[in-house]
Amino acid sequence: MKPQGIPPNTTINQTKMSFRGKNAVVTGGAGGIGLQVSKQLLSAGAAKVAIIDLQDNLEEFVKLRAAHPTQSVMIIKMDVANKKGVEATFEEIAKTFGNIDIVVNVAGIFNDKDVQRTLLVNLGGIINSTLSALPYMGKDNGGKGGIVVNMSSVVGLDPMFIIPVYGATKAGIINFTRCLANEKYYQRSGIKFVTVCPGATMTDMFTNFTEKIIFPETSDETYRI
Repeated sequence: MKPQGIPPNTTINQTKMSFRGKNAVVTGGAGGIGLQVSKQLLSAGAAKVAIIDLQDNLEEFVKLRAAHPTQSVMIIKMDVANKKGVEATFEEIAKTFGNIDIVVNVAGIFNDKDVQRTLLVNLGGIINSTLSALPYMGKDNGGKGGIVVNMSSVVGLDPMFIIPVYGATKAGIINFTRCLANEKYYQRSGIKFVTVCPGATMTDMFTNFTEKIIFPETSDETYRI
């Protein structure tokens, strides 16, 4: 299946982009999948990478900069649930970088017992970051176009009964991204949209997993899964 937001009569091979010399933003880039994305972008030759995260990971940031001394690694501590803060952050990045080519939204939490926070970070954070990036990326605003990658999950595609709140946010991310990937938007902005849906990935986010689920009686089933 051809990704959404790709012009008609275009082959998949024609859509491959080089990361060399590109400027990228990664939310949730201080650890887990986001940190690996940041490392891969730099290894692939990205010129400048901005990492937005509420968490500090000084040791890893020092390693990143040491491994890529000729590339720029910008660290910004910001809560993606803070809409105005995220907007100001992208304004700062755009001024520093000159332009933004790639945005990878990974920031997320898992705690089904804290419904409001889960909604604000997982779904709200993706929406905040994506919409804040568009004015600096879109060709209709003087940008160069680019690509926005939003991290969802397989549970956004196939519901898993033990994590209904987390699953709902991931399903929302898929729908949100598919809407923006509409051909009408692409023709105007030149921005492609991709949703990535990983399977179970062991990161610090799932520490004390059974303490964060709504129905404790499902804990045995959780371990089996």
